[in-house]
Amino acid sequence: MNVTPLRSLLLAALVVAVGPAQSRPSRFHRVLWLDGMQVADPALLARVQPAGFTAVNLGAGGDPAPVRAAGLQFYLDQPIGKGLLELRDAQWQPLAAAYETDRDVTALLRPACLRDPGVVAEASRRAVAALTAVGSDGLCFVALADEASSTRHNNPLDVCQCAGCAADFRTFLQGRYRSVDALNAAWGTSHAGWEVVAAPSTDAIRRRELGDALLPANLTPWAERLEFVDGQFAALVARLVADLQVVAPGVPIGLTGLQVPGAFGGHDYARLVPAMTLAEPYDVGGARELAHSLLPAGALRAITIGAPPPDAPPRFLEAVLADAAAHGVGGAVVWNGSAVLSATGVTPFGEAVQRAFARQQPVLDACAGAAIEPSPVWLVESQASVRAWWMLDSARDGKTWVRRLASYEAGHSTSQAARRSWLRLLQDLGLQPRFVGETALPELLLQRPPRCLILPATVALSDRACQAIFTWVRNGGTLLADHDTALYDERLRRRDSGGLDPLFGITARSLRQVDHLVREGNATNSKGSGAALAETGLQARLSERDGDRVVFVEQRHDRGRAVFLNLAVCTYDRQRLDPAAAGAARDLRQRVRQVLGGAGIEPPCDVRGEGLPTCLERVVLRLRDGRRVLAIRVHALDRPGLLGQLAVDGPRRVTVTLPAAGRLRSLAGQELGDGTTFPTTFDVFAGWFAEEVGR
Repeated sequence: MNVTPLRSLLLAALVVAVGPAQSRPSRFHRVLWLDGMQVADPALLARVQPAGFTAVNLGAGGDPAPVRAAGLQFYLDQPIGKGLLELRDAQWQPLAAAYETDRDVTALLRPACLRDPGVVAEASRRAVAALTAVGSDGLCFVALADEASSTRHNNPLDVCQCAGCAADFRTFLQGRYRSVDALNAAWGTSHAGWEVVAAPSTDAIRRRELGDALLPANLTPWAERLEFVDGQFAALVARLVADLQVVAPGVPIGLTGLQVPGAFGGHDYARLVPAMTLAEPYDVGGARELAHSLLPAGALRAITIGAPPPDAPPRFLEAVLADAAAHGVGGAVVWNGSAVLSATGVTPFGEAVQRAFARQQPVLDACAGAAIEPSPVWLVESQASVRAWWMLDSARDGKTWVRRLASYEAGHSTSQAARRSWLRLLQDLGLQPRFVGETALPELLLQRPPRCLILPATVALSDRACQAIFTWVRNGGTLLADHDTALYDERLRRRDSGGLDPLFGITARSLRQVDHLVREGNATNSKGSGAALAETGLQARLSERDGDRVVFVEQRHDRGRAVFLNLAVCTYDRQRLDPAAAGAARDLRQRVRQVLGGAGIEPPCDVRGEGLPTCLERVVLRLRDGRRVLAIRVHALDRPGLLGQLAVDGPRRVTVTLPAAGRLRSLAGQELGDGTTFPTTFDVFAGWFAEEVGR
């Protein structure tokens, strides 16, 4: 952070004003979200703690005295207010509606520009003032904004087109290209000089690139404009976090309601998340696990809990909290006060929350802030691929692309479906993968490389990353990819063939649109009862075929191995809990298990028992006090009815087998004995948590 001497003195004075920052608590934060009137009502606050909560939210300008008097902690919510990091609907909707009608890109001026020095400075001043006003006594964390975005959520629109952003974008490009001629060659444009350089609008690039029978050839100007906005948004968030950390060192600061990565919105997690020490991402498209992988060590991870679906069994919220504990989550924000507290008491939903907290409190408190010990498997996160898939998924939308809102993308995004499906597939196999950003991949592969690297629908990959992967595989690594791998570079210039095709032994592939069968997170071709094919027109040296179609490609390199799985893995998340799709899900698990087994990768334990589902997640946690804990849970929150069916006969007898002898004790204190095999009781809702004694 670039701090002037005067600003340094001001911030130092504010540190004294706030006082010493509160250290991260050793208990799970149980937060009830209240509206402004409720937070100011002492009578209502007096009912919050008896209902099972430890904290509430407090907005900028709120008085913490009544909260403290009620024996509660609080988090500071949106200290800069709405309107900058999170545009209000009243700011966004007129802009979006006008553009959909007029298509005038010059009118796309963000109501509060992310780069305006005056706006940014005022936001920082307000945030610091709000934090100083409440002090650190009882402060859990600071949520800079909720559902922050450079647009609205991750809805698509080419903001901001103001003169300042245009000038900054040209400066960004001048740092990348040595001349306008070099830029024109890369973009396929004919700008006469830097002063007239501007990226084609999304509409213009779609007209230029989507009308051909082949895959789009050059999306570079559009991709670089989005990259610039992602960097702009991440830099603002990092600036605000840094300013508040100076005032309150040690207090977790970040974003709640964090959106899943998208082409628009600014959510390039590899750039955005590492600057934060708090994140509460929505559990959409694998965003939660992605954020947890990229947050700095010790950061606070939180979740939001709302009313369960209508078909949820009575103990469903216990399963939600078991999921949180198994991932080291440090707190939950329950939405909201009116849904929990009635005029005369506690609502049925409030009672269910209260029971779940009470039953799970020992496990939640023990596991809050725990670190997951990842399996030796990495998933590569490529923001360039996120952008490419948005364009490919939206190809048939015409002018209605502006209506691809966040809610629609959740069910029609290939990048989201691929990320989430690979996560669930690996978790169902008992593993906990780690995400790594593509930009950092070459260095990370030289440090502590994994045994297996997975490219989930990674349609875009830089030459630098491709070369690093080539070297790593030849040195003994196992590479696994599904489809369309590295057809584009990181700036979305289409290659003549996949950047890793020689590594896989792929000798020919089609670039025709119709031969690429995955769109909007679905497959347009099915392969009998097994997984659906992803590409046609593929040829390879060593391959498994289904008729004339290549399904599985493998090539060995010295001690390494490269495997190309030409199947739509992105559908696994929808199939894994659907009895009608059991064959396709089983096909994918068997294929991936075989590849992982060949790399010497096994789950941390085996769980056997009559009637157990295939969706058993196994997690190894390192607690804050150093204890090593094994967590096992049914990974089926997406199918509440399945949890209810599995629990009909109550807790069931299972056998947990470890790869090596050890001694286990449940987190409740029950000794489970010594050895490699442990007969025990497993609760479908509460899960199973045991510490390894003596390690």
